[in-house]
Amino acid sequence: MLLLQVYHKILNTMQTFSKTMGYTQKAGRKPKLSDEQIASLFILSLLTGMPVLKLARFIIDDKLMSYHIFRKSRVKRVYRLLREYMLYRVSLLILLKLASGKKIRLVVDGTLLPVANVNRARTQKIRRMSGKQFWGVRNRNLYSQHYKQRVKFKELYYGVLVMVVCDTDGAPYDLWFNPASYHEVRSLRLRFSKSLWLRSLLERFELIGDRGYRGCELVKVCSSKEDKSQRQKVEGVFSMLKLFNYSSRWRHWICLLTYLYAYAIWYSFFRKEVFQ
Repeated sequence: MLLLQVYHKILNTMQTFSKTMGYTQKAGRKPKLSDEQIASLFILSLLTGMPVLKLARFIIDDKLMSYHIFRKSRVKRVYRLLREYMLYRVSLLILLKLASGKKIRLVVDGTLLPVANVNRARTQKIRRMSGKQFWGVRNRNLYSQHYKQRVKFKELYYGVLVMVVCDTDGAPYDLWFNPASYHEVRSLRLRFSKSLWLRSLLERFELIGDRGYRGCELVKVCSSKEDKSQRQKVEGVFSMLKLFNYSSRWRHWICLLTYLYAYAIWYSFFRKEVFQ
């Protein structure tokens, strides 16, 4: 079955990386699912559009429960495994491009990921993420086919701002999220001050963005047609990012981060390789 072949291919990759890095299992009773199995299920769920628990019951054991996968301590370990794997593959990708003489340019952009329906958030407390900082307003200026002109309006969101830094080929190099009330420039500066990985990238490579980053010393605003065409690659990264939010059923911020890194790994390294 194709689904099982894909799962075992991803699982073998994660197990090989785990052994190479020297990750060891804690002493005690053996868990029903290993960290490598859960990480593979997270990646496969983005490929198939199926929830992780449903996939685990279909592929591994139909008696599995949600606490076998989504316990916070387990998800934290899976998140670290996925993050280390992504940084490892990105480092190899950078070395390969530099060895071949290719110029690396980075693109930054953000998108809003809804956490709950706006009407529901107004009347109920959202347990996954609650607080005024998750309310965001975005000004829109879009062309209306009905009025035959551009129309300005405001959109209200309750969710998080997901930021992505990728190269001009569309491979994500870093990603994070902040509350929806944050501006993209503020989110980027905050990440730059805290992330050694992002600082090391920006010391070596140029970062480009749209007009929303005017005044930010970290970003070169796109002005030429070539820059604007290269910046469009980040829109491809966002193309399927919002789709998993409806099927993932994530509960905590660490679970959302795990999904984001699983998405980046799938989009960069398994999207084309897995069916070859």
